Amino acid sequence: MKDYPLTTEHGRQRLVTAALRMAQGGHLMPKAYERMLLDQFVRGTLTLDEVIACLEAQEHE
Repeated sequence: MKDYPLTTEHGRQRLVTAALRMAQGGHLMPKAYERMLLDQFVRGTLTLDEVIACLEAQEHE
């Protein structure tokens, strides 16, 4: 059975690394809070939906 990128820590790390490479040098680089959320996502503590919810909640503060 094939593993999907979001099912393992390694896959999530690869996904985040690829996204950060695309944003590198631009205004889209994550700030400290966003990096913390990404780290929690990679470890599997947060789902992608939870990361998005946290970002949206912060936006409305």
